[in-house]
This record gives sequence, structure tokens and C-alpha cells, in this order.
Amino acid sequence: MDKISSLKLRNPNTLIGAIGRRLRRQRLAKGWTQEELAMRAGLSISTLKLMEHEGKGSLQRLAKVAVALDLDGELRFLFAEQKSYDSLDDVERTQRQRAPRKSTAMHSGSLHSSL
Repeated sequence: MDKISSLKLRNPNTLIGAIGRRLRRQRLAKGWTQEELAMRAGLSISTLKLMEHEGKGSLQRLAKVAVALDLDGELRFLFAEQKSYDSLDDVERTQRQRAPRKSTAMHSGSLHSSL
């Protein structure tokens, strides 16, 4: 896959569109109408339509629909606690590869010889 195609897949608009389509497929797999899912999730039909067709909606609304469709486990997994970082610098430091360390015996020997 070339870099351009890869970037298209990582585009937030592409992602939210895919989430909306998945919600629709899950609703249809259960045999529910939009009205039924909206009622189960406690949302208006127009809100659900926006989520399915345009991927528009809040995280709170996404969670409500996910619970109604029994997809909340996947959201929990997606946002499961992983190693946390105090800053972006900490994240970048862990992603850098370190050069192998020199042996301390070798290093201290050269220090003594220079004294």
C-alpha cells in the first residue's frame, strides 16, 4: 500500500464515516429500525441518522448507541488503560531507539588510565 492510501485510511473523517457505517450494519443485523435503536439509546432519530450517515455525534452519544447495540465491550477495549505518560515528551522518548550501552568495566578502565 502506498503512503497516500495509508494516510487516507488514517484520516479522521474516514474513520468516523466507517464508524457510522458499522453502527448502521450492526443495527440492521439486529433487525432494528432507526427509530427502535434511537429509542433504546435514548437519542432522537435525527441524531442517529447523523451518526450513521455522516459520523456526526458526541462521544456520549456514541457510547449510548454502542451500549444499545452491545458494542460497548469493544469501546472499553479500545480505550482500556494502557501505560500512561505524563507528557508528549515522555511518549517520544519511549519511541526513540537507544544505542546499546558500552560495558561499564571497559568505560571505567579508560577513565582510570587517563588519571
